[in-house]
Amino acid sequence: MAGRTTLWVIWGAMLASLALYVAVPFLVPPRAHVWYEAQVAVVRFVLALLSLAAGVGSFALREALVMRALRAGRLDPSTPQGFARVRTALILLWALCELVAVFGLVLSLGSGVPSLGWPFTLGAAALLLVHAPRARWFERVADTAR
Repeated sequence: MAGRTTLWVIWGAMLASLALYVAVPFLVPPRAHVWYEAQVAVVRFVLALLSLAAGVGSFALREALVMRALRAGRLDPSTPQGFARVRTALILLWALCELVAVFGLVLSLGSGVPSLGWPFTLGAAALLLVHAPRARWFERVADTAR
């Protein structure tokens, strides 16, 4: 149980850090030379594509690092080694989710328009919610492996 609590604390800290990505563009002074509208449009499009790749990649990574081994019965999260592997995989997934919010922060700071980063931060929050370390997720997968 202590291990799952630790996962929730780490996950909660990462979720809470998203507020920082929203606040920073309002707290730092605007750049002297913000991007032109055309530059903002191109950067926004590229960062949206990268965010989409990170979001899809988070599901692919979860499947490759944890889910496949759990379903096949090669990974038992109740053992210290198995739980460490699941914890490491989840932290990597959450870091990928955070990257989406970082893309929004880059867009906000470069464009000088703080609200442009919000969709990225909301997307990161949605991904974090999907990848939350719910106990029921562990149990459902463990039942499938049997």
